[in-house]
Amino acid sequence: MPTRSPHTLARECFADAADVLVVGARPAFLRALVDRLHELRDSTTAPARVRLLCAPDAVERAFEEFLAATAAAEAVAAGRLTIRVADVDASLSVVDGAVRGRFRLPSGDGEGDRVRDGPRDRVGDSEAGGVLGEPSEEGRLAEALVETYERRWADADEHVPDAPSRERVLETFADRWPDAGTELAAVFDAADRLGTDGAPSPVTVCTLVAARHRILSMRLGEWAEEVGVSSRTEVARAKSRLVDAGLVDTEREPAGVGRPRHRLVVADDRTADATPTALVAAVRARVEE
Repeated sequence: MPTRSPHTLARECFADAADVLVVGARPAFLRALVDRLHELRDSTTAPARVRLLCAPDAVERAFEEFLAATAAAEAVAAGRLTIRVADVDASLSVVDGAVRGRFRLPSGDGEGDRVRDGPRDRVGDSEAGGVLGEPSEEGRLAEALVETYERRWADADEHVPDAPSRERVLETFADRWPDAGTELAAVFDAADRLGTDGAPSPVTVCTLVAARHRILSMRLGEWAEEVGVSSRTEVARAKSRLVDAGLVDTEREPAGVGRPRHRLVVADDRTADATPTALVAAVRARVEE
């Protein structure tokens, strides 16, 4: 039976759910869960509480990419998500108090993990980690699992994403440059749809949007450093990459006493008129990051 994608599993996990605890998920599934929460941020159908209990290295790998980290930070700040880390020895999902689908437990006999399934909708394991299906009917085992991992949850260390929330990034950008704020949100959304493979870095995205709105390079660097998007040095490097790719140029402006300032501008009309999706595609095709 073909395995389901992490994003399909995330949608199934949150469907008609109020309280979700996911244990031992792999990075791809963690990202998919956070992506789904981001999609549901303005929806009344989102779970009231989502908890992720996973190994520290899984969290680090899941949110090492900036856009994923900002989405997680936004959900945490809004009270819709809590992440805790611990050494976990199982993989399962508890939805509204019931263990769902296939779950993986340590065997205790040195022979590897035991994998147990719900009775009807058997679904194959995948890189996503917690694989979902019908609620398990193994009542006593399921109850023991829920009790065990609720205790593990209570004892685990909370993880706070080391990134500004997506909302803060967009709001502060729009506060400084109102005309560019909506466009940056649209380009971020287009980059999100690529996942972590091939998506341009956020500093590159911000620099390209800044060029479409003729923003001073120095001002962009100040904003990026203040908000926590990147350092001024990284903004300068992103500008250089975009200039080398033929997407961005700069105009020198006299600044009286001191060093001249450089205004970011687009290099051609195609870049000026491109849709958010086309902008992201152009960066993927022409910029080496």
